[in-house]
Amino acid sequence: MKDWYKDWFSSELYLAVYNHRNDDDAEKLCRLILSSADLQKGAKILDAACGAGRHANRFSLLGFNVAGFDLSMTLLTEAVNTAKEKKLSTKFFCGDIRNVPLKSSFDLIVNLFTSFGYFESDEENFSFVKQSYSLLNKKGFYVLDYLNEKTLRKNLVAQSEKEVNGKRIIERREISGNRVVKEINVLCKNQNHKFFESVRLYSKDEIVEKAKSFGFVVQRIFGDYLGGEFDENSSNRLITVFRK
Repeated sequence: MKDWYKDWFSSELYLAVYNHRNDDDAEKLCRLILSSADLQKGAKILDAACGAGRHANRFSLLGFNVAGFDLSMTLLTEAVNTAKEKKLSTKFFCGDIRNVPLKSSFDLIVNLFTSFGYFESDEENFSFVKQSYSLLNKKGFYVLDYLNEKTLRKNLVAQSEKEVNGKRIIERREISGNRVVKEINVLCKNQNHKFFESVRLYSKDEIVEKAKSFGFVVQRIFGDYLGGEFDENSSNRLITVFRK
């Protein structure tokens, strides 16, 4: 299960499981980020681990110069096709977040929809946060949209089921050590396709202190996509806007 993200994110079934994440969600989060990151039109934005490009393409639609990268060619193909359909100039490329060969500088770097904490070591998990500091222009912004560890531990749903386009999806969740592990079973056409997710749980203080050690300062912390204040005991999300 160590490299679970390679199998899961390259599967066509991933988009079926997360089909409830739509452009409206992306619009809310992008506008929330821009309410704290004061950017001029045409500013350069990098969407790290961009997936199917919902946020990258939304930023592009709002008039920014956007690039996005992901390890999954399946999701990148979806991102590119959407950009073509909407006649957007978003640039996409394939890359591993632990080792991104970038020389460009950016005004805003975003790491959204819990695209963080996948790896075994803290060094791997925070390597891109550290790299982001060097990739940002002076007074640039880095935004990490992550789960709220304390709320997740209190309210973990052990099992849920749903049906999407004729596919029955059963998700089982547990906390094992300092990770939240999800088993995803997708039943379709009398076949069961099994996948896993495993995300390292970090508290707000752990993330903030680590980012500060790289040189970042905290600009703002939100607890949801509508801009609610972060409450460690009740917020579902931990959306931190850092500034260089």
